[in-house]
Amino acid sequence: MQNGGTPFATTHWSIVAACTGGNEPADKALAQLCRDYWPPLYSFVRRRGYSPANAQDLVQGFFAFLLGTRAYAKTDRNKGKFRSFLLASLKHYMADVWDREHTRKRGGDQSFVSLDEHMELAEKMYVNEAAATTLSEEQAYEHRWATALVTRALARVGAEFANGPKTRLFNGLKPFLTGGVGLPSQTEVATKLEMPIETLRSHLSRLRSRYRELLREEVARTIAVADDVDEELRHLCRILTASC
Repeated sequence: MQNGGTPFATTHWSIVAACTGGNEPADKALAQLCRDYWPPLYSFVRRRGYSPANAQDLVQGFFAFLLGTRAYAKTDRNKGKFRSFLLASLKHYMADVWDREHTRKRGGDQSFVSLDEHMELAEKMYVNEAAATTLSEEQAYEHRWATALVTRALARVGAEFANGPKTRLFNGLKPFLTGGVGLPSQTEVATKLEMPIETLRSHLSRLRSRYRELLREEVARTIAVADDVDEELRHLCRILTASC
């Protein structure tokens, strides 16, 4: 990507576009996107007053509707961001479809995207965030979206360090990537990892660089125009810091 070194070949929008032709691998890829980004939608629905079970059921039904009807085929991917597309589609579903379908047995007879295994974690995150924020439901949705992108980038970095001594190094340096209060000093971590402080700082510099690269990739995949990556990154940073 221009000046950023971030590839822009496989975006979420390109997956959506591929799905319009009924391509099975692309359908599976879109289903994976649903799994990756359903927590922001779940939090939005919970903010609307739905119970945990009904919120999960509603989001599951939304994904089934989205994938089953291929409603995304009518979307102009050059006129918005993927997170905005998903939220607008969810609002439409809630207003025009859910009331006609909510009497069906929970989970239905078609499970396009399984959410059960992550349900407990998503509800815990929602409760913690709801108790600590005064954000509107749209702002809270964007906050969870930003958190999801950060989480994916961290997971990708962690996967690259999932090898013996590298894992120990990553676990020691990870707090310096995510920030927050109560961070240990670099000297403390260097002592724990049994390495000179200069070596630790060198590792941390490379790790931060790789993390920024992967975060840019995650952001790039959610928008339609490559030139908007920096703008979107700044927007997501504002969202994350606004709730602190």
